[in-house]
Amino acid sequence: MFEIYLKKLSVAFDFSFFAAVSLLILLKDSDYALYGLAACIWHELGHLTAMRFCNIGVKRVFFYGAGIKIVPDKQFAFTDFLRELVILLAGSGANFVLAAALFLGNKMGLTPFAAVNAAIGLFNLLPLQYLDGGKLAVLLIRRFCGIDHADSAEWYLKWGGVVLIAVILATAIIFEKGNLTLYAVLGCLLISAFS
Repeated sequence: MFEIYLKKLSVAFDFSFFAAVSLLILLKDSDYALYGLAACIWHELGHLTAMRFCNIGVKRVFFYGAGIKIVPDKQFAFTDFLRELVILLAGSGANFVLAAALFLGNKMGLTPFAAVNAAIGLFNLLPLQYLDGGKLAVLLIRRFCGIDHADSAEWYLKWGGVVLIAVILATAIIFEKGNLTLYAVLGCLLISAFS
């Protein structure tokens, strides 16, 4: 891993990030790998823009094999619901806006880059623990169910996500409806869900 420091911001690259990108590029259609990487970076720029707008500083941007992670300079304490809601929705929102703009700007219909942006936006809204959708679910649980019920609701969310990922992975393998990228992403999510 190596890090670059830009004033107080640390930008870190893990070896697994380069390995994942290289593997995706070596697969059959490398254009989709590059579209996916660009859409992921666009997604994180959506979060960064919202954080800047909400006066939340960024301590670290970490590129690793399963994606890109932004670490704020202070931990969220679920105290400012609206601000956290905006930040959590901004990544997928950026993907949806770009997908819509590409779709509307292309007279031939849906472009592959627009489709990848829409897919990444939707994927990140899944209620899985390490995705924006999981963090959004926790935020909503704590806001509307109260702290007393939050722990049990989060436990069900975590294990529901594990079951969902396992079922999707098993179904894709059994019916041969996936590819190496899908299997790798679901496998990484399944491993992450147990940590």
